[in-house]
Amino acid sequence: MSGATTLPPVIVQRLERKRTAATHSSKPQGSSGTSNRSRPGRQAPAPIVTAQGAGQSGSIPSQTPVPGYVANEGSGATKTNTPLMQTPGSISVVTHQQIVDQNAQSISEALRYTPGVIPEQRGINETSLEYLYSRGFQATTFLDGLPIAPPTNAGTGVGFNFMSRDPYFLDRIESIRGPLSVLYGQVPPGGFFNLVSKLPTEDPYHEVFFQTGSYGRAEGGFDFSGPITDDKTWLYRFTGLGLTTGTQTDFVDQQRVAIAPSVTWRPDQDTKLTLMATYQNDPKAGAYNFVPAVGTVLPGAIKIGPSFDTGNPTFDQFKKEETSVGYLFEHRFDDVWQIKQNVRYSYNDIYIQNAADGAYLTPGGTAIERNPYINQGTLGSFVIDNEAIATFNTGFLRHQVVFGVDYQNYQYDHRFLEDYTSSYSPAPLSLTNPSYQSIPLPNFLLGTSSRQSTGQTGLYAQDQIGIGKLTIVGGLREDWSTSHIESLKTLAATDQNDSALTGRIGAIYNFDNGVAPYVSYSTSFQPQLGADINGNGFLPTEGKQTEVGVKYQPVGTKNIFTIAAFDINQTNVLVSLGGGLSAQVGGVRSQGIEFEARNYLTENLQAIFSYTYDDAKNVSRLPAGFGADVQGIPYNMASAWLSYDMPTYLAPGLKLNGGARFIDGTWDNTNTIRIPSFTLVDLGAQYDFGRQFPTLKGYTASINVTNLFNKTYIASCINTAYCVYGQGRLALARLAYRW
Repeated sequence: MSGATTLPPVIVQRLERKRTAATHSSKPQGSSGTSNRSRPGRQAPAPIVTAQGAGQSGSIPSQTPVPGYVANEGSGATKTNTPLMQTPGSISVVTHQQIVDQNAQSISEALRYTPGVIPEQRGINETSLEYLYSRGFQATTFLDGLPIAPPTNAGTGVGFNFMSRDPYFLDRIESIRGPLSVLYGQVPPGGFFNLVSKLPTEDPYHEVFFQTGSYGRAEGGFDFSGPITDDKTWLYRFTGLGLTTGTQTDFVDQQRVAIAPSVTWRPDQDTKLTLMATYQNDPKAGAYNFVPAVGTVLPGAIKIGPSFDTGNPTFDQFKKEETSVGYLFEHRFDDVWQIKQNVRYSYNDIYIQNAADGAYLTPGGTAIERNPYINQGTLGSFVIDNEAIATFNTGFLRHQVVFGVDYQNYQYDHRFLEDYTSSYSPAPLSLTNPSYQSIPLPNFLLGTSSRQSTGQTGLYAQDQIGIGKLTIVGGLREDWSTSHIESLKTLAATDQNDSALTGRIGAIYNFDNGVAPYVSYSTSFQPQLGADINGNGFLPTEGKQTEVGVKYQPVGTKNIFTIAAFDINQTNVLVSLGGGLSAQVGGVRSQGIEFEARNYLTENLQAIFSYTYDDAKNVSRLPAGFGADVQGIPYNMASAWLSYDMPTYLAPGLKLNGGARFIDGTWDNTNTIRIPSFTLVDLGAQYDFGRQFPTLKGYTASINVTNLFNKTYIASCINTAYCVYGQGRLALARLAYRW
């Protein structure tokens, strides 16, 4: 995978026979199942693989986490396990080891050191509502290759019904940047994130942990896995956690209970079925309050600190509950054909009740107006993806073809109640002497309240073609989308039918010295589930991207360096107005450069470096008062993370790590409020007691401090009334036992 000379087919076949014999009847869990093994009387086609990828750790199963920070392959960009060095596009893999070392408490936190990604634009609100952005556009999130919520703008009602996943339940996270509608349908042009679940393991694995830290945090969890039967035909995994903690905001707490059981059945070496379920309940989901720009990023009569509660502790509620059931199935018929089917049904219920929709200051700037609101929504989704994969040769061409048909259906019910009348709203909240009064429930139904049903069917085909050291990836997809929107305010109904042809073409060439230049062009189609203030359904968006880049993997190493330049254009883009409202502008153009390095500087020292430049502009039909710069998108971002395993002769079992993150200043929607840039420092340490004390084998302890210097900063502003603070210093101490 370093770009070395491609192995002759006969050598590849011998390597595959040896690997098959070594694993006998066991198939890697979480892989595509493409083993390319030879059978009696058949000649297996040569897979698309380079010298380093053959017979090494490129096909590490998901239940065996990638050691370190460098993953050599991913499945999200092609729906097959393909070496990153043979994929013509930008992909970053946040490995299990990185998640553990940084002790990420959310998907947003796990993506802090990933290029092109703005993971915490919504600051402290990111705990349970993860508004993730990639290359200037709000990104979607997939779980095991299936969407976990419809891709919508954060300003629409549907945007409140995000389904989140605690990173403790994940093996890794793949950041696939650029449009990939050709394989997934509803994907924005900036990219998406594929969360890969922990799956049952062949070898017994058990872990329990307890964690405490800032704001009185108390958290515990377990992760048990292994074979159920002696022949390992049946495997299981059962993971769970519970936590309760205060937060940076006064009077606001967070609580969570979550479990994820799964069972794998493998009747033979060619068949695998994994049944999966999740349940997560956040009776207290954390902060959902905004602060005004005046008094935070702008001068004001009174300085408003990050702990000030602009809501009302006796009135505010923020809770969510979600569950899902599904399965992953795969079967190989012969050396050429295999099929896969992934299915999931999910249900999400969220309730937000807050005393202030936005933080509008009174004329004197000493109090905040009170505009109580209720935002309640339920979202049911059914998604299924059927694939047929063929691996074969035609002369000197090596093919891996994916044919597929998928279907997505979303049933969404959203109610937004508010009341702006002065006779109804409570007295303003004083910033110097807050008095949290009793507040009546609002009863005015806003126009965004609706009942919606959306279905989408997609038919797609993709071919990965290997010609010597050249890999070409091309595909086409046709989507048919239908939606029915019924306004709960006017009772008016709107039906919308859309269809689109999307595709991509890309090529990458692996030179013998490890250099691999690539180029790609891809398009996207994204029906918009939601309605404007008048109850009218949004038009679908369409996007296109051109990307050129170079990947470099020094021969004989695992290190990977990537630099990419991209140009994205999208039409009919939604822009958040705040308060659950959105406007649809004519177009957004995002141009930029990304750099990432994941490598071993020495045998004991690992590093992650990233840099992003992104010029994201609104280019036509701007709503009144909007500026040219896209809200919340920084021009520059940079980060560096180092991890050092202390040598045995110094301190066996001790690991030290730390990093720094720089986020450039951003604009609000009007481009009149400039949010200052900020730099944050993180530190961590882990200690494996068993390395020094054999009687304590299995015990590990860690401590992590994010935002070490307690930098006070505003993460972003939508407008003068919708700003949010970023997370201050957070210290966590963890003790775990594994056996």
